[in-house]
Parts: sequence; C-alpha cells; structure tokens
Amino acid sequence: MTDLYCVLHKDTSYSLEKTADFLAVERCIDRADAAAAFKKTPGFLLENAELGKASAFNFRASAFGFETLLLSQKELKSPPPASALLKIEFKTDGFYYFSNATKEHIPFEAVKAVTACAFAVEMPPKDTSVTEAGLLDSLRARYFPFALPFGEKYSQAPVTPPPPSPVRETVFLADILTGGPIPLRLTLNCDEHDYSSLGEKKTLSSFENFRLLLGELSSRAFGAARNPFLQALLGKKALNQLKYPSTASYEKELVWINTVR
Repeated sequence: MTDLYCVLHKDTSYSLEKTADFLAVERCIDRADAAAAFKKTPGFLLENAELGKASAFNFRASAFGFETLLLSQKELKSPPPASALLKIEFKTDGFYYFSNATKEHIPFEAVKAVTACAFAVEMPPKDTSVTEAGLLDSLRARYFPFALPFGEKYSQAPVTPPPPSPVRETVFLADILTGGPIPLRLTLNCDEHDYSSLGEKKTLSSFENFRLLLGELSSRAFGAARNPFLQALLGKKALNQLKYPSTASYEKELVWINTVR
C-alpha cells in the first residue's frame, strides 16, 4: 500500500493571514473559505497526498516563505490521553499539578507546549413551564385567594408554549504537553480550576484568572510552544475569530504541535 504524506507548519508562530493567502491560491478558492478550511485542521497545510504531489506542494510552501515539514501520515504523533488539571502550585524550578488524587512535580524544562482553545457548546434547554405555573399559583394564593389556580383555570384550553431556544455557551480549555519518558497531557477547564496559586493576583473572573495563570506558566516555561489562540489570549486580542469550529479541530492542532515539537 502506498504511503500518504502531509505538509505541516514547522513554526508554531506562523501567520494565519499569510497561511490563508497561500491556501486560497493553492486551492483556487476564496480567501475566507481557505481560512475556514484551515481552521478545521490547524497547522496542516496538506494531508493524505502522494509523495510527488506533497513534495511539489512543500516546495511551493517553502518558496512562499513558510518553514515546513514533509512527513508520512504514519509519523504524526497523537498527544497522550488527557488528565484533568485541577490545581497548580508554582515552585522555583517547576510546578506541582493536582489531578484527581495525584500530586506530581514537573520541571519547567519538561513542558514542551502550552495551548488554549475556545469553542461553543449547546446546552440543553431548561423546561420552566412547571416552575412558572407554580410561581403564579403561589402569587394567586397570597394576593388573590379566591381566584382559581393557574393550572385549573387553563385546564380546559391548555396552551403549549414554544420550545425554548437552545443556549450556546463558550467553553475555554487549556492543555500542558510534557516530554520525558512518560509524556503527559494536562487539561485545564477555565470554569473548574482552582486558581488559589495566583495569590493576590486572583480576581473574581474565572476567565481573567485563566489568562493570568497561563501567562504565569508560559513565562516560566519559556521554551514551550504556544498555539495561536494562546498567543492571542495572552496578548489580550480579540478571540471571536479564533474560536474552534469543533473539538475535533483543536485535537487536530494538538497532533500537529505534538509532532513538530
């Protein structure tokens, strides 16, 4: 069976704008469509191509000014299984991480990447009809004791309310990827993390604490790679256009980072 190849960005601080310009020409599509397609597979310029096509593409990408890697699809490296990161305690030479019942030390030089992401999730709608009817009955009993209960009054002609609109919320996550003999992937949920390690810097905003903690970690593990979303987050830039279309696109990016680092 013939091996298939891919072309990856080698530089983790690549330009999203320049990448969209290049792919729009390569694929003969609109620049906005090229940018949207690339967001689904961050870091990957080409996938599943025969060697001749991949080599020619890689030459054009290099001529365009990109640092690239031409690899067999078999050489891609998936990150380790995720472990929930509940708390960090910074030390001079590293940090202790708490994950469930585990407390372990990681030196800063072992951190090879720190990444962050945001994506929208659809929350199940809440049925408030029963609560609203109960509230109306409670008000009736208090202020209009001789009126019929809400449920009884309208029992002859029930009105079916329209279904509640789905609610979409933005979830912010971060990952720490380590090297060494036992690689780790520690996943931090913005709204569920214990930020007590920030001390006096800790705020009432979980998002701001999320940004502060990742900034502290990135400054100490200065040799670690950062994905474009984390760079924008730490730079306090607009994040709406950088949200991931799905969790799969973020997982794809982690494969890319774990391969090039």
